[in-house]
Amino acid sequence: MELEEIVIYLFILITGACIGSFLNVVALRAISKESIILPPSKCPNCSAQIKWYDNIPVLSYLFIFRGKCRNCGCHVSLQYPIVEALTALLFLGIFLMFGASIKTLVLLILLCLAVVLIITDLKKEYLYDSHLWSFIIISILYSVFFRYGVNNIFSVLTGALAGALLMEIIARGAYFLVRKENNGNEEDTTDVNNIEIDEENLDINAYVKKYKRVFGEGDSYLAAGVGALLGWKYLILAVAGAVIVQALCILPQFFKSLYDKKEFKLLASISAFIGIAIIYWLCSNIFSLNIFVVFALVILLIFFAIDSIIRLKKSVNESGFKAIPFGPALLIASFIILFYGNYITQFLKKYIFFI
Repeated sequence: MELEEIVIYLFILITGACIGSFLNVVALRAISKESIILPPSKCPNCSAQIKWYDNIPVLSYLFIFRGKCRNCGCHVSLQYPIVEALTALLFLGIFLMFGASIKTLVLLILLCLAVVLIITDLKKEYLYDSHLWSFIIISILYSVFFRYGVNNIFSVLTGALAGALLMEIIARGAYFLVRKENNGNEEDTTDVNNIEIDEENLDINAYVKKYKRVFGEGDSYLAAGVGALLGWKYLILAVAGAVIVQALCILPQFFKSLYDKKEFKLLASISAFIGIAIIYWLCSNIFSLNIFVVFALVILLIFFAIDSIIRLKKSVNESGFKAIPFGPALLIASFIILFYGNYITQFLKKYIFFI
């Protein structure tokens, strides 16, 4: 590697880290409803202005003030250096993939919007309209000019519509699978018109009861942007990938929660479904399965899937819904598919669907 290349890569890393710092500000001040320009950077606890030498991305946190405010000594969230470092690495990764081009610039803008959306969704379970519409518009422009061409703008818009419709179907369909009932057998008769929803301090159970959906409309807008970015075929793959990403993140805690609440039958049912699915996949890729064995395994999968849904519905009836943001998983899966969709499709055809 030549010195010139090293300098360029360092410049991109530093630029990405600085922009990551700014993205933290954009997301957190959207939540606090403050301007992103004024006031200057400040401690979230005591509001003391942060000195410039305490505001160097990543380095200041690790080596200068070591994660604590100089003024009040309160702990500063690890979110700041993590977002800065990840943004820097992603900037470099995109540059290495696509070089210095307009396409790279547009992708970096999309990445920045995705980071802001992930932060607000994780911290507030809320996606702001300005961020969502920016993501949708930039996704449409990227697809029109760099993926499908101006002549296929109808396909891009169809993908956006498909994303919104798919997420609406999932949101409302899932509600009827796990909706909360009175005494386990009668539908809740509470007058939903009298339920007040406080967006600043969202009660997920009140929201689900009032709107009869298991997650907010923001995810439907986000899926519209993903549909515009990927097209409807890859959209389905992105949603499936998001489910996997979210499952990998929450299943350990979910299993622990079931164990703590002594819901051993639900825990066993879900574990059996996952175990049989893994066994089926492994055996199918090692040797040819007898059709009767395949039929038996499929029946078992269906049985444990239905049993898990029934027991999960009973658990929801007793303890209520818990807010689990889906947007971050959808965005992560979408960018993975945007860059590696062809490889993933080939893998699925060969090892999952055996085509």
